[in-house]
Amino acid sequence: MSVADEVAVKDKIWEYRQEVDKLLREATKTLAEKTKMLALTATSDGDLYYAGAANILDMPEFYDYNLTHHLLATLDTPEFWWNLLEHDTDVFDIMLGDEIDPKVLLSQCGFVYEKFKSPHVSGAIGVVGPSRLNYPVVIPFVRYMGGLIGEFTSSW
Repeated sequence: MSVADEVAVKDKIWEYRQEVDKLLREATKTLAEKTKMLALTATSDGDLYYAGAANILDMPEFYDYNLTHHLLATLDTPEFWWNLLEHDTDVFDIMLGDEIDPKVLLSQCGFVYEKFKSPHVSGAIGVVGPSRLNYPVVIPFVRYMGGLIGEFTSSW
């Protein structure tokens, strides 16, 4: 990740650093824009923020109606994502296929996320896409965004 990208990302969410809801919403939107993926943020309070759902339609894997339908349906169930994250003790992780959904419905998907924790909010931010994600691009953005959220929320 270039310094210019770091500055652009931090600048984009800086003005929202004092309000949890707006910070998480803008961070999720910015991550989707920068990675061209479906970005999501799940909190331990059961909130789910997502952006970039249309981005997945640009990828051949998601021409499969059943896969796309199932992935989009999970966006209506925040507990699916939080349960997935809650059972994983790693702060940063990459999950593929069966690790995401043992029912094989999301077997072609990859999920990269970074957890954040502060006295006021805890959760994770990440991106979902095909298992062939562009990891060298996605990972630095996800890690940086998770770190920024942790940094901003820890000072409240």
